[in-house]
Amino acid sequence: MNFKAIALVVVLLPSCSDDGSSPYRLDDLLRLNDVQAKGTHNSYHVQPDNPVDPSHFYTHATLDVQLDEQGVRQFELDLHLHRDNGFEVFHLPGGIDSETTCRRFANCLQIIKNWSDEHRWHMPLVIWLEPKDEEMDSLYPDMEPIAGHYDELEAEILSVWPEKRILKPDDVRGDHASLPEAVAAEGWPTLGELRQKVIFSMLDSQTHRQHYTQDAPNLAGKLLFVDSDDPADPYAAFFKVNNAQADFDLTQNLVSAGFIVTTNTDGVDLSSAENHARLNGCLDSGAHFLSTDVPVPVDGEMYWFNLPPGGTPARCNPLSAATACRPSDVENLP
Repeated sequence: MNFKAIALVVVLLPSCSDDGSSPYRLDDLLRLNDVQAKGTHNSYHVQPDNPVDPSHFYTHATLDVQLDEQGVRQFELDLHLHRDNGFEVFHLPGGIDSETTCRRFANCLQIIKNWSDEHRWHMPLVIWLEPKDEEMDSLYPDMEPIAGHYDELEAEILSVWPEKRILKPDDVRGDHASLPEAVAAEGWPTLGELRQKVIFSMLDSQTHRQHYTQDAPNLAGKLLFVDSDDPADPYAAFFKVNNAQADFDLTQNLVSAGFIVTTNTDGVDLSSAENHARLNGCLDSGAHFLSTDVPVPVDGEMYWFNLPPGGTPARCNPLSAATACRPSDVENLP
């Protein structure tokens, strides 16, 4: 038996203390914006039999496999409202791009929560929820608009995730008038405060955001954060920058100001060289959650997303994390 190898594993893996305190040495120092983590775009997606667009040529593993084997810590779920089945998760209706690994929204959430329940010390998970009802759903009589059903959406989330394990806008804003004021004055909660928690954010910058925030511009009492355009908006906290390589200065400015940024790192309709260049630009930008279509190697393809060093689930953010930070301080599950 190789006792040296066993000893090395014991040293590297965090161990829980008897009092239940965090096994991570920097959990009282590192905050949410000090991380850079792997995510997936359209995380439920299954390639249709006859794709109508080059961007549809990819299939993701189930959400639990992404968490357990691929190190994914941020998801994107597209939402539709079915008249009989409630909230469903898929890309486009009518068989155009509707294959999914988990159709019922609550089932998708339960898969993620089951994994979270079994991994006490995982870093916080981010789930972007994108209402997709305004594109083609009106053509199908069994689909309904999501506007006006936000309370139902929040209730469905809370039917799976206990509120104490969700980071809400109120938790960040505290006594401040707006989220940007709170982020500037107080910063984000520490990783120690966010272990085994989830964060939901609405991926919409038009009608749905307008309706969701109209009675609470600073998101008071709301369960979801929202995608932001302007750092001065009272709800500004999370930003989705589609291409941080192209919008490099914008991304760095947002990261430096303390906002949380997600970006798409690649596309299956781009060349390997384009994807490598885009990924490197996104990494250097400091964007916190890096959303990919290609989280693992694909036969015959040169490109796949790999978060250095060593493809760990997350690493220390190059723009904000303390110099003492190591990837294992963010997450190092057995």
